[in-house]
Amino acid sequence: MSHQNSHVTTLFARWLAVETRGLLGGLAGGVVGGVVAFTLINRFSSTSLASGADAISIANTYIVYSTFMIAAVAVFLTMAGLIFTQHFAMEKERHVADAFAALVAEMGRTNGCAVEVVKEVMKNAEVVQHFDDQVKEKLREVMRAQLDNADQRKARARSEHDALTRIASDLESA
Repeated sequence: MSHQNSHVTTLFARWLAVETRGLLGGLAGGVVGGVVAFTLINRFSSTSLASGADAISIANTYIVYSTFMIAAVAVFLTMAGLIFTQHFAMEKERHVADAFAALVAEMGRTNGCAVEVVKEVMKNAEVVQHFDDQVKEKLREVMRAQLDNADQRKARARSEHDALTRIASDLESA
């Protein structure tokens, strides 16, 4: 079990290193750039009193700015969702293969586990029907092989019988 946890931890660390380092670097750069811009604007800008028309202009600018920020967050969340979806879609087959390999390995280590898996699988009607079909086909194959073998033995016996009959008739006629 610890092997599986270390494998999952390794996969997560690899994904974090490959897929999200650019995303995290962009976020850090955005925060640092915002702090620097805020500091520079407050340090070097002159403060003046805003008149009534300027207050409406400032409010409109704030509304546009906040709309851009909301749109940027939506784009960011969409991109993150697409990255996660793409990653999980690419890794799905490998995860399924790893899970199946772990199941097979566990069944090989523990006898009771294999029996329990078979019991659970046999609860499915389609599996039972498939198993029944496979057993019947195998029985037909074995019976065909035995019939062919019996036919061959019968042909050899008939040929031997005919040969002995000819020899016997040759002996009587001689």
